[in-house]
Amino acid sequence: MSRQLNNCVNIEDLYRLAKRRLPAPMFEYLRGGAEDELALQNNRNAYSGLQLIPNYLRDVSSVDTSSRVLGCDVAMPIVLAPVGFTGLFHHHKEVAAAAAAEKYQVPYSLATWGSSTPEEISAASSAAKMMQLYIPSDRERAYVLAERAKAAGFSALCVTVDTPVHGNREKAWRMGMPPPAKMPISSILSILSHPRWLYNFIKNKPTAGVSLFDQAPSPQEMLAAGPTADLVFEDISRLRERWDGPLAIKGVLSVEDASLAVEHGASAIILSNHGGRQFDAAPAPLDLLPAIVDAVGDRAEIIVDGGIRRGVDVLKAIALGATACMIGRPYIYGLAAGGQLGVERALQIFKEELQRNMMLMGVTRIDDVDSRFVHAQVGTANQSALY
Repeated sequence: MSRQLNNCVNIEDLYRLAKRRLPAPMFEYLRGGAEDELALQNNRNAYSGLQLIPNYLRDVSSVDTSSRVLGCDVAMPIVLAPVGFTGLFHHHKEVAAAAAAEKYQVPYSLATWGSSTPEEISAASSAAKMMQLYIPSDRERAYVLAERAKAAGFSALCVTVDTPVHGNREKAWRMGMPPPAKMPISSILSILSHPRWLYNFIKNKPTAGVSLFDQAPSPQEMLAAGPTADLVFEDISRLRERWDGPLAIKGVLSVEDASLAVEHGASAIILSNHGGRQFDAAPAPLDLLPAIVDAVGDRAEIIVDGGIRRGVDVLKAIALGATACMIGRPYIYGLAAGGQLGVERALQIFKEELQRNMMLMGVTRIDDVDSRFVHAQVGTANQSALY
Protein backbone atom coordinates (compact mmCIF):
# COMPACT_ATOMS: atom_id res chain seq x y z
CA MET A 1 0.00 0.00 0.00
CA SER A 2 1.41 3.39 -0.97
CA ARG A 3 2.75 5.78 1.64
CA GLN A 4 0.00 8.27 0.83
CA LEU A 5 -2.69 5.67 1.44
CA ASN A 6 -0.99 4.56 4.65
CA ASN A 7 -1.10 8.16 5.81
CA CYS A 8 -4.88 8.18 5.39
CA VAL A 9 -6.16 7.45 8.89
CA ASN A 10 -9.85 8.09 8.21
CA ILE A 11 -12.29 8.45 5.33
CA GLU A 12 -11.89 12.22 5.27
CA ASP A 13 -8.20 11.71 4.44
CA LEU A 14 -9.20 9.52 1.48
CA TYR A 15 -11.66 12.23 0.46
CA ARG A 16 -8.85 14.80 0.35
CA LEU A 17 -6.54 12.49 -1.60
CA ALA A 18 -9.31 11.67 -4.08
CA LYS A 19 -9.97 15.38 -4.54
CA ARG A 20 -6.34 15.91 -5.53
CA ARG A 21 -6.30 13.03 -7.99
CA LEU A 22 -9.58 13.68 -9.79
CA PRO A 23 -10.40 16.56 -12.14
CA ALA A 24 -12.79 19.00 -10.47
CA PRO A 25 -15.94 18.11 -12.46
CA MET A 26 -15.52 14.37 -11.81
CA PHE A 27 -14.88 14.95 -8.12
CA GLU A 28 -17.91 17.22 -7.81
CA TYR A 29 -20.06 14.62 -9.56
CA LEU A 30 -18.97 12.15 -6.88
CA ARG A 31 -19.15 14.44 -3.85
CA GLY A 32 -22.20 16.57 -4.50
CA GLY A 33 -25.88 16.38 -3.77
CA ALA A 34 -29.11 17.84 -5.09
CA GLU A 35 -30.13 21.50 -5.00
CA ASP A 36 -29.09 23.07 -1.65
CA GLU A 37 -27.57 19.78 -0.44
CA LEU A 38 -29.75 19.74 2.67
CA ALA A 39 -30.36 16.00 2.42
CA LEU A 40 -26.62 15.46 2.05
CA GLN A 41 -26.03 17.39 5.27
CA ASN A 42 -28.91 15.64 7.04
CA ASN A 43 -27.32 12.25 6.41
CA ARG A 44 -24.07 13.13 8.13
CA ASN A 45 -25.65 15.17 10.92
CA ALA A 46 -27.92 12.27 11.90
CA TYR A 47 -24.87 10.20 12.85
CA SER A 48 -23.05 13.09 14.48
CA GLY A 49 -26.06 13.71 16.69
CA LEU A 50 -26.51 10.16 18.00
CA GLN A 51 -24.62 9.15 21.13
CA LEU A 52 -23.86 5.67 22.47
CA ILE A 53 -23.39 4.80 26.13
CA PRO A 54 -20.26 2.69 26.73
CA ASN A 55 -19.95 -0.17 29.20
CA TYR A 56 -16.64 -0.95 30.92
CA LEU A 57 -15.13 -3.72 33.05
CA ARG A 58 -16.04 -6.25 30.36
CA ASP A 59 -13.63 -8.72 28.81
CA VAL A 60 -13.10 -7.31 25.30
CA SER A 61 -9.76 -8.97 24.60
CA SER A 62 -11.33 -10.73 21.60
CA VAL A 63 -13.77 -8.90 19.32
CA ASP A 64 -15.71 -10.44 16.42
CA THR A 65 -17.15 -8.07 13.79
CA SER A 66 -18.69 -10.81 11.65
CA SER A 67 -22.36 -10.83 10.77
CA ARG A 68 -24.85 -12.21 8.26
CA VAL A 69 -26.27 -10.03 5.48
CA LEU A 70 -28.41 -10.89 2.46
CA GLY A 71 -28.12 -14.60 3.18
CA CYS A 72 -24.31 -14.55 3.39
CA ASP A 73 -21.78 -14.68 6.19
CA VAL A 74 -19.67 -11.49 6.11
CA ALA A 75 -16.64 -10.21 8.01
CA MET A 76 -18.41 -7.01 9.02
CA PRO A 77 -21.92 -5.59 8.52
CA ILE A 78 -21.01 -3.37 5.58
CA VAL A 79 -22.18 -3.60 1.96
CA LEU A 80 -20.44 -1.78 -0.88
CA ALA A 81 -23.16 0.22 -2.60
CA PRO A 82 -23.86 0.24 -6.34
CA VAL A 83 -22.16 3.27 -7.88
CA GLY A 84 -22.75 4.08 -11.52
CA PHE A 85 -19.89 4.68 -13.96
CA THR A 86 -17.16 3.84 -11.48
CA GLY A 87 -14.71 3.95 -14.38
CA LEU A 88 -15.01 7.73 -14.20
CA PHE A 89 -13.09 7.68 -10.92
CA HIS A 90 -10.38 5.09 -11.63
CA HIS A 91 -9.41 3.13 -14.71
CA HIS A 92 -9.57 -0.21 -12.85
CA LYS A 93 -13.29 0.46 -12.43
CA GLU A 94 -15.68 -1.74 -10.45
CA VAL A 95 -13.34 -4.72 -10.74
CA ALA A 96 -10.92 -3.11 -8.28
CA ALA A 97 -13.67 -2.51 -5.73
CA ALA A 98 -15.01 -6.05 -6.08
CA ALA A 99 -11.54 -7.51 -5.56
CA ALA A 100 -11.14 -5.42 -2.39
CA ALA A 101 -14.55 -6.64 -1.20
CA GLU A 102 -13.34 -10.21 -1.59
CA LYS A 103 -10.24 -9.53 0.51
CA TYR A 104 -12.30 -7.99 3.31
CA GLN A 105 -15.21 -10.43 2.93
CA VAL A 106 -18.00 -7.91 2.46
CA PRO A 107 -20.73 -7.90 -0.22
CA TYR A 108 -20.20 -5.92 -3.41
CA SER A 109 -23.04 -4.34 -5.44
CA LEU A 110 -22.74 -3.74 -9.19
CA ALA A 111 -24.77 -0.86 -10.65
CA THR A 112 -26.90 -1.19 -13.77
CA TRP A 113 -25.02 1.85 -15.08
CA GLY A 114 -21.66 0.48 -14.01
CA SER A 115 -18.67 0.38 -16.32
CA SER A 116 -18.03 -3.35 -15.77
CA THR A 117 -20.18 -6.38 -16.57
CA PRO A 118 -21.44 -9.02 -14.14
CA GLU A 119 -19.13 -11.51 -15.80
CA GLU A 120 -16.09 -9.27 -15.19
CA ILE A 121 -17.03 -8.84 -11.55
CA SER A 122 -17.52 -12.59 -11.14
CA ALA A 123 -14.05 -13.24 -12.53
CA ALA A 124 -12.53 -10.67 -10.17
CA SER A 125 -14.19 -11.62 -6.91
CA SER A 126 -15.66 -14.57 -5.07
CA ALA A 127 -17.23 -12.29 -2.45
CA ALA A 128 -20.99 -12.13 -2.04
CA LYS A 129 -22.39 -10.05 -4.91
CA MET A 130 -25.60 -8.11 -5.48
CA MET A 131 -26.84 -6.81 -8.84
CA GLN A 132 -28.54 -3.42 -8.71
CA LEU A 133 -31.35 -2.86 -11.19
CA TYR A 134 -33.08 0.16 -12.59
CA ILE A 135 -36.23 -1.17 -14.17
CA PRO A 136 -36.81 0.68 -17.47
CA SER A 137 -39.92 0.92 -19.63
CA ASP A 138 -38.63 -2.11 -21.49
CA ARG A 139 -38.95 -4.40 -18.46
CA GLU A 140 -37.33 -7.27 -20.32
CA ARG A 141 -33.96 -5.49 -20.16
CA ALA A 142 -34.03 -5.75 -16.38
CA TYR A 143 -35.07 -9.41 -16.43
CA VAL A 144 -32.28 -10.33 -18.84
CA LEU A 145 -29.70 -8.51 -16.69
CA ALA A 146 -30.98 -10.31 -13.59
CA GLU A 147 -30.58 -13.66 -15.36
CA ARG A 148 -27.04 -12.76 -16.42
CA ALA A 149 -26.18 -11.77 -12.87
CA LYS A 150 -27.52 -15.05 -11.52
CA ALA A 151 -25.49 -17.01 -14.06
CA ALA A 152 -22.41 -15.04 -12.99
CA GLY A 153 -22.86 -16.02 -9.36
CA PHE A 154 -24.65 -12.97 -7.98
CA SER A 155 -26.75 -14.07 -5.02
CA ALA A 156 -28.95 -10.98 -4.49
CA LEU A 157 -30.82 -8.31 -6.44
CA CYS A 158 -31.32 -4.68 -5.49
CA VAL A 159 -33.97 -2.54 -7.18
CA THR A 160 -33.45 1.21 -6.85
CA VAL A 161 -36.82 2.97 -6.74
CA ASP A 162 -36.10 6.61 -5.83
CA THR A 163 -35.34 7.89 -9.34
CA PRO A 164 -38.62 8.47 -11.21
CA VAL A 165 -36.73 11.55 -12.39
CA HIS A 166 -33.07 12.46 -11.92
CA GLY A 167 -32.27 14.80 -9.04
CA ASN A 168 -31.26 18.39 -9.70
CA ARG A 169 -27.53 18.31 -8.94
CA GLU A 170 -26.86 21.94 -9.69
CA LYS A 171 -23.19 22.18 -8.72
CA ALA A 172 -22.20 19.21 -10.84
CA TRP A 173 -24.32 20.48 -13.75
CA ARG A 174 -22.57 23.86 -13.68
CA MET A 175 -19.26 22.03 -13.96
CA GLY A 176 -20.46 20.02 -16.96
CA MET A 177 -21.48 16.77 -15.30
CA PRO A 178 -23.09 14.61 -16.35
CA PRO A 179 -23.31 14.96 -20.12
CA PRO A 180 -25.04 16.55 -21.95
CA ALA A 181 -24.31 19.41 -19.55
CA LYS A 182 -22.03 21.99 -21.18
CA MET A 183 -18.55 21.88 -19.68
CA PRO A 184 -17.10 25.32 -18.87
CA ILE A 185 -13.50 26.20 -19.66
CA SER A 186 -12.55 25.91 -15.97
CA SER A 187 -13.59 22.24 -15.95
CA ILE A 188 -11.70 21.55 -19.18
CA LEU A 189 -8.57 23.15 -17.71
CA SER A 190 -8.94 21.01 -14.57
CA ILE A 191 -9.11 17.87 -16.70
CA LEU A 192 -5.99 18.92 -18.61
CA SER A 193 -4.18 19.56 -15.32
CA HIS A 194 -4.69 15.90 -14.35
CA PRO A 195 -2.71 14.17 -17.13
CA ARG A 196 -2.52 10.77 -15.43
CA TRP A 197 -6.27 10.59 -15.03
CA LEU A 198 -6.81 11.84 -18.57
CA TYR A 199 -4.33 9.37 -20.07
CA ASN A 200 -5.97 6.41 -18.32
CA PHE A 201 -9.46 7.60 -19.21
CA ILE A 202 -8.61 7.91 -22.90
CA LYS A 203 -6.68 4.65 -22.95
CA ASN A 204 -9.37 2.58 -21.26
CA LYS A 205 -12.47 4.39 -22.58
CA PRO A 206 -14.80 3.35 -19.72
CA THR A 207 -18.46 3.32 -20.67
CA ALA A 208 -21.51 3.52 -18.43
CA GLY A 209 -24.12 0.81 -18.86
CA VAL A 210 -21.88 -1.80 -20.53
CA SER A 211 -24.16 -4.53 -19.18
CA LEU A 212 -27.05 -3.12 -21.19
CA PHE A 213 -25.36 -2.29 -24.49
CA ASP A 214 -22.84 -3.92 -26.81
CA GLN A 215 -21.31 -0.53 -27.61
CA ALA A 216 -21.40 3.00 -26.22
CA PRO A 217 -25.08 4.00 -26.17
CA SER A 218 -26.47 7.16 -27.72
CA PRO A 219 -28.20 9.68 -25.42
CA GLN A 220 -31.53 8.44 -26.80
CA GLU A 221 -30.67 4.83 -25.96
CA MET A 222 -29.56 5.82 -22.46
CA LEU A 223 -32.83 7.66 -21.91
CA ALA A 224 -34.88 4.72 -23.09
CA ALA A 225 -33.03 2.31 -20.81
CA GLY A 226 -33.01 4.58 -17.78
CA PRO A 227 -35.33 4.57 -14.79
CA THR A 228 -38.91 5.48 -15.54
CA ALA A 229 -41.74 7.25 -13.77
CA ASP A 230 -44.17 4.35 -14.23
CA LEU A 231 -42.49 1.88 -11.86
CA VAL A 232 -45.02 0.44 -9.37
CA PHE A 233 -45.06 -2.19 -6.64
CA GLU A 234 -46.52 -4.76 -9.01
CA ASP A 235 -43.20 -4.63 -10.88
CA ILE A 236 -41.53 -5.87 -7.70
CA SER A 237 -43.95 -8.77 -7.56
CA ARG A 238 -43.24 -9.68 -11.18
CA LEU A 239 -39.50 -9.56 -10.53
CA ARG A 240 -39.92 -11.74 -7.45
CA GLU A 241 -41.58 -14.38 -9.62
CA ARG A 242 -38.36 -14.56 -11.64
CA TRP A 243 -35.84 -14.29 -8.79
CA ASP A 244 -35.66 -16.73 -5.88
CA GLY A 245 -32.79 -15.15 -3.92
CA PRO A 246 -32.59 -12.13 -1.60
CA LEU A 247 -34.40 -9.15 -3.13
CA ALA A 248 -33.65 -5.69 -1.74
CA ILE A 249 -35.55 -2.49 -2.47
CA LYS A 250 -33.33 0.60 -2.27
CA GLY A 251 -34.64 4.11 -1.81
CA VAL A 252 -37.43 3.39 0.67
CA LEU A 253 -37.95 5.99 3.41
CA SER A 254 -41.56 5.65 4.57
CA VAL A 255 -43.19 3.00 6.73
CA GLU A 256 -45.92 2.62 4.11
CA ASP A 257 -43.44 1.94 1.32
CA ALA A 258 -41.45 -0.47 3.46
CA SER A 259 -44.57 -2.46 4.32
CA LEU A 260 -45.74 -2.54 0.70
CA ALA A 261 -42.30 -3.58 -0.51
CA VAL A 262 -42.28 -6.57 1.84
CA GLU A 263 -45.83 -7.49 0.85
CA HIS A 264 -44.72 -7.52 -2.80
CA GLY A 265 -41.76 -9.80 -2.23
CA ALA A 266 -38.85 -7.79 -0.85
CA SER A 267 -36.66 -9.61 1.65
CA ALA A 268 -34.52 -6.56 2.44
CA ILE A 269 -35.20 -2.83 2.69
CA ILE A 270 -32.37 -0.40 2.00
CA LEU A 271 -33.23 2.88 3.69
CA SER A 272 -31.72 5.51 1.42
CA ASN A 273 -32.18 9.01 0.06
CA HIS A 274 -29.67 8.25 -2.71
CA GLY A 275 -26.86 9.91 -0.80
CA GLY A 276 -28.70 13.24 -0.88
CA ARG A 277 -28.57 13.24 -4.69
CA GLN A 278 -32.31 13.06 -5.44
CA PHE A 279 -34.98 14.66 -3.21
CA ASP A 280 -33.33 17.44 -1.23
CA ALA A 281 -36.17 17.64 1.30
CA ALA A 282 -35.71 13.98 2.30
CA PRO A 283 -34.87 13.22 5.92
CA ALA A 284 -31.84 11.19 6.91
CA PRO A 285 -32.43 7.42 6.64
CA LEU A 286 -30.98 6.90 10.13
CA ASP A 287 -33.68 9.10 11.66
CA LEU A 288 -36.37 6.89 10.08
CA LEU A 289 -34.74 3.61 11.01
CA PRO A 290 -36.57 2.88 14.33
CA ALA A 291 -40.01 3.27 12.74
CA ILE A 292 -39.08 1.04 9.79
CA VAL A 293 -37.66 -1.61 12.11
CA ASP A 294 -40.88 -1.58 14.14
CA ALA A 295 -42.95 -1.95 10.98
CA VAL A 296 -41.08 -4.65 9.04
CA GLY A 297 -37.96 -5.61 10.98
CA ASP A 298 -39.34 -9.05 11.78
CA ARG A 299 -40.00 -9.75 8.07
CA ALA A 300 -37.03 -8.20 6.26
CA GLU A 301 -33.44 -7.19 6.72
CA ILE A 302 -32.96 -3.45 7.14
CA ILE A 303 -29.85 -1.92 5.57
CA VAL A 304 -29.09 1.77 6.06
CA ASP A 305 -27.42 3.88 3.37
CA GLY A 306 -26.19 7.46 3.46
CA GLY A 307 -23.86 9.41 5.73
CA ILE A 308 -21.78 6.51 7.07
CA ARG A 309 -18.18 7.68 7.43
CA ARG A 310 -16.96 5.88 10.56
CA GLY A 311 -17.02 2.41 12.02
CA VAL A 312 -18.91 3.82 14.98
CA ASP A 313 -21.61 5.01 12.56
CA VAL A 314 -22.22 1.37 11.68
CA LEU A 315 -22.60 0.56 15.37
CA LYS A 316 -25.06 3.43 15.80
CA ALA A 317 -27.24 2.09 13.00
CA ILE A 318 -27.13 -1.45 14.37
CA ALA A 319 -28.01 -0.18 17.83
CA LEU A 320 -31.18 1.30 16.28
CA GLY A 321 -32.07 -2.02 14.67
CA ALA A 322 -30.29 -2.13 11.31
CA THR A 323 -28.92 -5.39 9.92
CA ALA A 324 -26.03 -3.63 8.17
CA CYS A 325 -24.90 -0.38 6.55
CA MET A 326 -24.26 0.39 2.90
CA ILE A 327 -21.37 2.68 1.91
CA GLY A 328 -20.86 4.38 -1.46
CA ARG A 329 -18.76 7.53 -1.43
CA PRO A 330 -16.29 6.26 1.22
CA TYR A 331 -15.02 3.37 -0.86
CA ILE A 332 -15.13 5.38 -4.09
CA TYR A 333 -12.94 8.02 -2.43
CA GLY A 334 -10.54 5.16 -1.75
CA LEU A 335 -10.81 3.94 -5.34
CA ALA A 336 -10.08 7.41 -6.73
CA ALA A 337 -7.20 7.81 -4.30
CA GLY A 338 -5.47 4.51 -5.11
CA GLY A 339 -7.44 1.93 -7.04
CA GLN A 340 -7.95 -1.43 -5.35
CA LEU A 341 -5.45 -0.57 -2.61
CA GLY A 342 -7.44 2.57 -1.88
CA VAL A 343 -10.67 0.60 -1.48
CA GLU A 344 -8.83 -1.84 0.74
CA ARG A 345 -7.60 1.06 2.85
CA ALA A 346 -11.17 2.34 3.24
CA LEU A 347 -12.36 -1.09 4.37
CA GLN A 348 -9.39 -1.48 6.69
CA ILE A 349 -10.27 1.86 8.32
CA PHE A 350 -13.86 0.73 8.86
CA LYS A 351 -12.71 -2.63 10.24
CA GLU A 352 -10.29 -1.07 12.71
CA GLU A 353 -12.81 1.54 13.82
CA LEU A 354 -15.46 -1.13 14.30
CA GLN A 355 -13.16 -3.22 16.46
CA ARG A 356 -11.92 -0.29 18.52
CA ASN A 357 -15.36 1.15 19.18
CA MET A 358 -16.84 -2.24 20.05
CA MET A 359 -14.14 -2.60 22.68
CA LEU A 360 -14.89 0.88 23.99
CA MET A 361 -18.60 0.02 24.16
CA GLY A 362 -17.86 -3.20 26.04
CA VAL A 363 -19.19 -5.65 23.42
CA THR A 364 -17.47 -8.53 21.64
CA ARG A 365 -20.05 -9.43 18.97
CA ILE A 366 -22.13 -7.41 16.55
CA ASP A 367 -25.26 -9.16 17.84
CA ASP A 368 -24.57 -7.66 21.29
CA VAL A 369 -25.13 -4.11 19.96
CA ASP A 370 -28.70 -3.01 20.58
CA SER A 371 -30.89 -0.17 21.83
CA ARG A 372 -29.50 -0.40 25.37
CA PHE A 373 -26.54 1.67 24.18
CA VAL A 374 -28.54 4.48 22.55
CA HIS A 375 -28.50 7.84 24.28
CA ALA A 376 -30.61 10.90 23.41
CA GLN A 377 -29.75 12.65 20.19
CA VAL A 378 -28.22 16.13 20.30
CA GLY A 379 -28.81 18.98 17.89
CA THR A 380 -26.43 19.26 14.93
CA ALA A 381 -28.26 21.69 12.65
CA ASN A 382 -25.19 23.87 12.07
CA GLN A 383 -22.84 21.10 11.08
CA SER A 384 -21.80 20.97 7.43
CA ALA A 385 -19.33 18.10 6.98
CA LEU A 386 -20.08 16.83 3.48
CA TYR A 387 -17.23 14.45 2.85
